[in-house]
Amino acid sequence: MSILVTNSAARRVPLLTLYAAFAIRTVRGAASEDGGRARPVRAVLFDFDGSLVQSEETHRLSFSSVLGRELDHDTWYTKCVGRGPLAILQEYRQADAPPAEELARLLREDAVGRYDQVLPTNGHSQLLDDLDEAGIAMAIVSSGSRVYINRVLERHGIAGRFKFIVAGDDPEVEGHHKPDPLPYLLAAKRLGVDPSQCIAVEDSPAGITSALRAGMRVVTVRNPANRDHVLLQDELVVAHIDDFHGLSRTVIGCIVDADTAPAA
Repeated sequence: MSILVTNSAARRVPLLTLYAAFAIRTVRGAASEDGGRARPVRAVLFDFDGSLVQSEETHRLSFSSVLGRELDHDTWYTKCVGRGPLAILQEYRQADAPPAEELARLLREDAVGRYDQVLPTNGHSQLLDDLDEAGIAMAIVSSGSRVYINRVLERHGIAGRFKFIVAGDDPEVEGHHKPDPLPYLLAAKRLGVDPSQCIAVEDSPAGITSALRAGMRVVTVRNPANRDHVLLQDELVVAHIDDFHGLSRTVIGCIVDADTAPAA
């Protein structure tokens, strides 16, 4: 696990430095008249749940089980998806329930039995191959826990495809979960890439907002959790897809042969 700081007081310096590095950008990250859209893509940053993998229904059921109350689909998507687990547990725990920290432990135990229900989004393998071939860096930026993300990646044999993970329980992310732009800014800094040269793959309002505030272009993924909702529109949202087969490789900076390019 990468740790930039060891306590909250020390954490202020790198975080302020990180924000200051991008303070000259507008909220859309427009460094040029086209908002950076014409800049070459050097990195693709994947949100995890609902984007790289299809897991939101699994998580909704797991949280509902631990909380002892059902989080309906609308509540889950509009108020929970993209947020850190502890924040969700704190908001929705019942008055006589254990503390949120204890519920978080129970949630981790419950999730272990559900890992086999979490599957990669269709077309992921070819997309990762195409990005590798094009020399485009890949990383994961998620509000989920590092242990959970690693276990799912390892289960599907793709853990080695990503340079690193920015996870929701990383010390440097604490208190700055999506829609705060810090997780995406942190990923760009670690890659040594300008945010305007990154594309974020997202599915939730919090995640899309986080990436846009960081000045990144966004590809949005439709899934069962968000299918009945209108996804955030913005000039930097460059594609809406149902799976990775439907993602035009030119959008993400890959130049591939016409015979191998996925259908638009």
